[in-house]
Amino acid sequence: MKKALLTVIALSIIAALSVFAYFESLKKDVNINVDWNNKSGKKMTETFHLQVPETKYDDFFAEILGNDTWTSAKKLYRQQAGLTKFMNGDVFSVTTSGNRTISYDLHHYKNNSKGEKISFVRHGREYVRKNEPIELEEKTMIRFYTIKNSLASDDPQFYGIAKERLIWDWGILDKLKPGDSITFMVKGIFDHDILVKTYGILGFSVKSETLGDFTMTAFRDYIYGDYFVSGHTVVLSPPGFFRAPIDSGRITSYYGNRKDPFNKYKKFHSGVDVLAKIDTPVRAAESGTVIFAGEKGGLGKAIVVDHGNGLRTIYGHLNRFLTTNGRKVTRGEIIAGAGNTGRSTAPHLHFTVMQNGQTVDPLLYTYERVWTAPFDISGTFRTLSATRTIQLEKALDSKKSFFIKEDKLLSADRKK
Repeated sequence: MKKALLTVIALSIIAALSVFAYFESLKKDVNINVDWNNKSGKKMTETFHLQVPETKYDDFFAEILGNDTWTSAKKLYRQQAGLTKFMNGDVFSVTTSGNRTISYDLHHYKNNSKGEKISFVRHGREYVRKNEPIELEEKTMIRFYTIKNSLASDDPQFYGIAKERLIWDWGILDKLKPGDSITFMVKGIFDHDILVKTYGILGFSVKSETLGDFTMTAFRDYIYGDYFVSGHTVVLSPPGFFRAPIDSGRITSYYGNRKDPFNKYKKFHSGVDVLAKIDTPVRAAESGTVIFAGEKGGLGKAIVVDHGNGLRTIYGHLNRFLTTNGRKVTRGEIIAGAGNTGRSTAPHLHFTVMQNGQTVDPLLYTYERVWTAPFDISGTFRTLSATRTIQLEKALDSKKSFFIKEDKLLSADRKK
């Protein structure tokens, strides 16, 4: 009897490991990592938590859970809960005991403050529906990672969030090697420990044999962050595809549709705007040949550099030229002084990247840049970043993730 029981347990563990390995292989394509742990009790029950992906979740759930289990779940939620579609970001859980399904749970988020847990629990041959309210919380979390393969494969969901928000510095995420550590300070809406919606990444701290040890914090708390170091010896970021055209500057306007600053109508913006003082050095993003240096319509004084292979960069609203048409320039070479010429509301650099005659988002590329805070925020930034740096490095040293009370964090900032 004892030997048979041990055999069952061993087979269950092997099956669980096989499922886990299969889930890990699917992470590259679909997010299923929601930070809730699978649980096993005396009855050998298992609970799998799957976050609803943006597209094709129907085929995905059928493949993961089995077609019969998924068909049964869909029928229950459609007929008894009136749900014909699961929403992206909701969390769907299935609890099983052997081949028997015990319950289905759907964490359905109605808005940023409330949600509903809709459950179907097996009683005999029938399922009984149960509804419970979910109170969502706005919290700030320090999230710790030790890189196993790469952040992109270890946690594709969070990699996507971080890549979108790090702007100049997302290339760091791809330079992390197995064994490196990184912590993030994340502000958002949480369902217990699950991150439902991200407001912003307030900073991150790195410990790496190849990149070194450093901490960067954001000046802005939401959507996109401009990250800089405070009181640290590391000044220049790791090499990227381009050198940032302004050494230490904040991006104030992004690529894509925006309100025109002159007439407030929606208009396409073909590059990014980087805040700069008059005559701040403007650098060539990559080596190439200057094919234009002169007046260029709304861009005022502008320079166009051809880098070969269909790649060109444009630098607009310049105050002065420090190169000439036809001259070869090297990556990082100063080619102009920033200005306010042309159709401009304040001194800044307009930076455009073109590939084969079409503009592309400059932030699709990785950049090497100076990490010190720019002139307009340097004092405020140092005050704001002090306590955030302490918390990020504490998590890095302890190798733990934890929540922090941001009201205390901010009040500590105000006292400094």
